Amino acid sequence: METVVILDHDSKNMEGYKRMLEASREQIDCKFFRRPEDFVDYLEKYPVAVVISEVAIPYMSGKEVFDLVEMISPSTVRIAMTQVENIRETLGVFNNVRIFKMILKPFYLPEDLIQPIQEALEYYRSVQAEEKKLKNMQLKMEELNQELEGLNQELDQKKRRNAGIYNVALGIIRGNLNSGINGIDIEADAHFSEICEELLQEFMHCYMEESHPFQFYADNLKKRFHHPKDGRVLQIVNKTGQEIPIELMPRLAYGMFLEIYLCRWLLMSYRCILSVEKEGDHCLLKTICQYPEKGRIYRISQERERKLLVSIIKETASTLSNHMAMGRKNRQFVVKLYFRKEEEQRE
Repeated sequence: METVVILDHDSKNMEGYKRMLEASREQIDCKFFRRPEDFVDYLEKYPVAVVISEVAIPYMSGKEVFDLVEMISPSTVRIAMTQVENIRETLGVFNNVRIFKMILKPFYLPEDLIQPIQEALEYYRSVQAEEKKLKNMQLKMEELNQELEGLNQELDQKKRRNAGIYNVALGIIRGNLNSGINGIDIEADAHFSEICEELLQEFMHCYMEESHPFQFYADNLKKRFHHPKDGRVLQIVNKTGQEIPIELMPRLAYGMFLEIYLCRWLLMSYRCILSVEKEGDHCLLKTICQYPEKGRIYRISQERERKLLVSIIKETASTLSNHMAMGRKNRQFVVKLYFRKEEEQRE
């Protein structure tokens, strides 16, 4: 229950206040003081919701009392009470001090005192509720700011960690796309510009966004590249017998994308198997791509352009992995990419 304080040096008045509040003592916790210094001492030790003070007090004016309340307990609601003949002095206090209400004595009915107290308590509670709400909002804002700062730091770390491979991949792609060096025509150059844009976009998705488990990337690739009715079949399997470390997934996911992306652009139809296996301290991504012997095999008719595409994918994949091995047989080619945790690689 909130505390209400009444300050009045007149003992007769004080007895009258007590009688008026007797019936409401279960609802109003009221403390009575005749000396301002005793009240100030109490205010410094305990919370006070409402203070009702006589304006004309010996040794300390009502204004001085309210000034002290403002300094010690700004949230305390202040009510000034005075005789009619002291109204001029009270109005002067109003002009210089923040006061909730002024009440005139004498009080003829208990309600004359109880009602202003109840109004002041309601005001105090509403202000406290608003302050609590504001404080909670500020705390929530601080938490959000801390969370945002943490996310920004994490993003910066991720960007720094992947900046090297990104710049290398970008350099490889830009270098291979030089039409004058490679001798490809304008139409082919436009196709390769589209290819390189997709390569970079996928790189950003794998490296700059939050890492996901193996199955997330596998499902995503199958949605994009598995179309049996069109002769394009994709299988993706994890043969390690365990969850693949999340820190390996950006490189591994981009490696899977490169292999199936090459099949999609290079071949009219294919059966591609991407399997992840364990080989020593490496995680091995093995790609086996089968294609038909007869009919139209290649989507890209010019051999020079096919070689350029293979070169782009090969160099990007080589930069991506710790080691790469390639082989070719009739109707299929095999690519092996080896990945190892970055911290192990540095040791």
